[in-house]
Amino acid sequence: MDIIKIDITMVSVIRPDLIQRTLKTVVKNIVQGNPDRFRLILNIDPIGEKVKAEKVAKVASQYFENVVYRIAKEPSFSRAVQWVWKNSDAPFIFHIEDDWDITRKIDVDHMIKIMRKYKDLSSLRLYKYRTPKKKVVFTFGCNWRYNKEGFYVADKWEKQFGLNPILIRRDFINEALPRMRDDVNPEKQFRDTQKYMVPVIKKWKYGLYTNPGDKPLAIDTGTKWRSKTKFIKPRKKTFLTWETK
Repeated sequence: MDIIKIDITMVSVIRPDLIQRTLKTVVKNIVQGNPDRFRLILNIDPIGEKVKAEKVAKVASQYFENVVYRIAKEPSFSRAVQWVWKNSDAPFIFHIEDDWDITRKIDVDHMIKIMRKYKDLSSLRLYKYRTPKKKVVFTFGCNWRYNKEGFYVADKWEKQFGLNPILIRRDFINEALPRMRDDVNPEKQFRDTQKYMVPVIKKWKYGLYTNPGDKPLAIDTGTKWRSKTKFIKPRKKTFLTWETK
């Protein structure tokens, strides 16, 4: 199989220790000794811990030789996602936020093989829960059906795309980007309630990269950080940036 370049797009705030933890697991379990294949595209929003934002960029450069980054003028979750996607050009993009652990080695080539075979599959998300030992599981608002090649496919399209660690097809991003807005949580834009995005999301299928009985592939590490630093996620449906209690 030919080696396909992958852009890792990441949105971050100023929390260098947490991003270091995340990148360590990404390099160990996704990059796996193939650094030339991957480029990190990083948006740093100027909010978080009381250190310089450049410290986050410095941490990133310790893990990736090829880093494209910006320190935004003001924090915005939606603009951050749009910026990293606009600055990527690889046929497949692995999107991740700065507060996730990848728990074990992932065969990215296998994920790409699946997506090249099933051309209507927009993405493969890393499942953050233990997968029941069932061929049909209910999660994220609908049934997902197991394909013996190693993934589940959602029965519905209305709200099945998410920004948990996820491998996304370039064509899907190219269709979505021109429709994205600055004033709505980017994840919530991929819902049937957002009529401007419906023509895109209804034509694609959505996958979970997991097998029956598997342990979580990704774990959220941001909850403890928020508790420790007193930052909160206001108005979940319209969340655009962190606030302090």
